[in-house]
Amino acid sequence: MTWTMKQFRPSPFWTVSREWETETAFIIAGGPSVLGVDLEQLRGRNVIVINSSVYAVPWAQFLYFGDYRWYAEAENREAVAKFGGRVVTTSRIVQDPKVLLCRKTDPPGLAFENDTLMQKYTSLSAATNLAFHLVGPGGTIVWLGADGKHAADGRTHHHKQHPWPHRRDGYSMQLTELRTIIPTLEELQITALNASPGTAWADLLPIVNLDEFLKNRRAA
Repeated sequence: MTWTMKQFRPSPFWTVSREWETETAFIIAGGPSVLGVDLEQLRGRNVIVINSSVYAVPWAQFLYFGDYRWYAEAENREAVAKFGGRVVTTSRIVQDPKVLLCRKTDPPGLAFENDTLMQKYTSLSAATNLAFHLVGPGGTIVWLGADGKHAADGRTHHHKQHPWPHRRDGYSMQLTELRTIIPTLEELQITALNASPGTAWADLLPIVNLDEFLKNRRAA
């Protein structure tokens, strides 16, 4: 058999390592409840921010975005350039040497392949999949800003509103997708918790108070 150079080309997809094995990963999503949380408590911990949450937690270890529209905005590309951690996406349109590309797969369930993240309607799925690869069996994943609803004042995010409209059925579509990841987390005995005050997704994951969760961790 004749081999060609093309057959020896490395994969363009980044493989996630088990860097935080059995540790806790905190994911900062976009929900308005983040405005009431002291994020400084997470400094020095394992943190993944989703798109514009990078402005609230610029010292996170990972920044994930799945929507090219977010990256296409000049201020967000500048935030990516300045970010001190690693930037991950599943958007193949992005041509940026700083951005690590993972394969994208559709639900149901999280992807077990370490170069693959699941996402269709919400970047929270892919960020959770990234955390899933990083912590592995026995690890813990904690969501913040996973509100599943608008705030009382009509806000949809803790950061600046995205320029594209929010879908009327967006939260229900996200919830349907997120429900599919629960069996995968349970299968690998990964503890997943929601520390988003007032979340509408109270029946999805156990609800915790971030202050108390961190206090218990320090006491353990």
